[in-house]
Amino acid sequence: MKTKLTHLSIILAGYIACIYSMQFTWSLLSDFSLVSKVFICHVEATIFIYILSVLFNNSSWYDAFWSVIPVALTIMCWSDISAAGDVQRAFLMHACLLFWAIRLTYNWIRSWEGFSHEDWRYVMMKGKTENKFQYFMVDFGSIHLIPTICVYMALLPMIYALAYPGDGLNLLDAVATLLAVIAVIIQIISDQQMYNFRKNISEPQTMQSGLWFYSRHPNYFGEILFWFSLFVFAIAADIGFAWLLIGCVIMYALIAIASVAMMDKRSLLRRPDFKEYMDSTPPIFINFFKKG
Repeated sequence: MKTKLTHLSIILAGYIACIYSMQFTWSLLSDFSLVSKVFICHVEATIFIYILSVLFNNSSWYDAFWSVIPVALTIMCWSDISAAGDVQRAFLMHACLLFWAIRLTYNWIRSWEGFSHEDWRYVMMKGKTENKFQYFMVDFGSIHLIPTICVYMALLPMIYALAYPGDGLNLLDAVATLLAVIAVIIQIISDQQMYNFRKNISEPQTMQSGLWFYSRHPNYFGEILFWFSLFVFAIAADIGFAWLLIGCVIMYALIAIASVAMMDKRSLLRRPDFKEYMDSTPPIFINFFKKG
């Protein structure tokens, strides 16, 4: 436990330094557009964390990036344009974003064992490389940069909504808030069910109860639903932001193609009962009409 706390403290110090670095970079970009500032700082933070992952020989440095950096970026945006956007909507969006980020960060902290542990997907991807250039392209490109770009695109609806003056809250804001809360609750329940299941097994088995009976990855359904809720906030500000749905589509593609496909392939190799479960259960969307 002491080792894990020490390693978490190092991660915390690294991310604090990363956020300060982002703030400094932001201060140098006064002549840039808001979306350009966010993109540049997002990529700069990715490079910062990538360097730490190389120094510690562990790409799981990036795991916390997913939940920590979006919050830092949106707060920087809000402080930069506080007089322009709708304050009530900004508070509401940040409350939802923080709820989501706290859940995701907590779940990562609970499952991460320290620097002795690295996400098996990272290990597998890097293990397939044949030379240093391929290793760099996989480590920096596939593990760090591509997910950053996907999160940036999915975060754009919130950035645009923060900057738009609007006419106060409306029904769509209520819908967006409800979707965000439901999304995070689904993730919390899914996380806890899987955590309890893994504590009580000694060999690979397939989780087929609770929300996992209705979906192979209900936590990912919650993730996609959350990002969609940010899009709804954007069109609540202005229906002209409908084109930002592309961010949700990109996030869905990242989860469905990169994460779900990779995890299911591994489960087929490790769990004898997974093929039958896979054939009867949707990969992401929750099918409450499924019969036992």
